[in-house]
Amino acid sequence: MRKKITEGTVLFISIIKWVALATGIGAIVGLSTTVFLKLLNWATGYSSQYPYYFLLLPAALFLTVIIIKYLAPDAEGHGTEKVIEAVHKHSGKIKPMVVPIKIVATLLTLSIGGSAGKEGPCAQIGAGISSFFSDLLRFDDDDRKKLV
Repeated sequence: MRKKITEGTVLFISIIKWVALATGIGAIVGLSTTVFLKLLNWATGYSSQYPYYFLLLPAALFLTVIIIKYLAPDAEGHGTEKVIEAVHKHSGKIKPMVVPIKIVATLLTLSIGGSAGKEGPCAQIGAGISSFFSDLLRFDDDDRKKLV
């Protein structure tokens, strides 16, 4: 005799799936952004030891623009708006190259004294990692949007 799967069972399995995915991805993203913020703190402390480090700001900003323009144009901007755009216009798809480029560009900008925030890059890094795992697990567009 075949057992019939009820709607409640399907719902329960779906909830377990998303709780497990959210927990795993949340831990990975949390660890990644913590490492990024520690690197940023170290780089800022290191560069501020030199009295005229801020004179390197124009060169650092120029280098940042070149890196972003040629290697990952999607990494341009504050980060948060790019995540929202990716979810609404590209089904949560973020190119894997965006994450390392965003890390390098933000470290260069902020450690030399550039004026930008940390939250936007952290959001974009987290969304990029989530998008990568969605591709790895072969999620469809709807599930990728949920995870990102």
